[in-house]
Amino acid sequence: MNTNEIPLPKGLVTVNDPPLTARERKFSRLLLFFEDIVKVPLFGCQHCGECVLSSTAFVCSQRCPKQLRNGPCGGTGDDGSCEVYPERTCVWYKIYFRSQLLNRMSLLYKINKVHNWNLQGTSSWLNVFRKRIEAPIWFVPHDEQKVKGLIADDAERED
Repeated sequence: MNTNEIPLPKGLVTVNDPPLTARERKFSRLLLFFEDIVKVPLFGCQHCGECVLSSTAFVCSQRCPKQLRNGPCGGTGDDGSCEVYPERTCVWYKIYFRSQLLNRMSLLYKINKVHNWNLQGTSSWLNVFRKRIEAPIWFVPHDEQKVKGLIADDAERED
C-alpha cells in the first residue's frame, strides 16, 4: 500500500474480495445480457455492479448525474427538479415518494457503501452470489415502527 493512501473502513466500501477473475468477467458478460432484459427496462439500471435497488425503492440511484448513493445533493429544487438538469426530476425525489408508496422508508436510513469502480460494468447478480455485495432486501416488515424507532434514536442523540 502506498503510504499516501488512507485505508477506508471495510464497512463503508465494497472490496474486491474475492477479486474478479478473467473467467468471472466472461460469465459476468453473459449475466449482464439477462440483467439488460430485466433491470434496464424496469429500473433504468446503469450496470454499477453493486446494485442497491432494493434500498432505493427500485429506482436506480446511479441515474443521478452526481451518482449519489445515499440521498440527494442538497441542490434539489422545491418542485423536485434536479440541480444539474433542471428539466428532470431528481432521482432521490422519486426514491423518496416511491419509498413512501411501497412502505420502505426505513431503508432510506441505511447507509449504502461508496461505489467501487472496479465492479462497474459487472453483473450485480454474480457479485451477490460471490458475496462481494449484500443481497437485496425484498421485504420490510413493520416499516412504520422501524422509522419511528430511528427517529426516536436521532432525538435521543441530540439531547
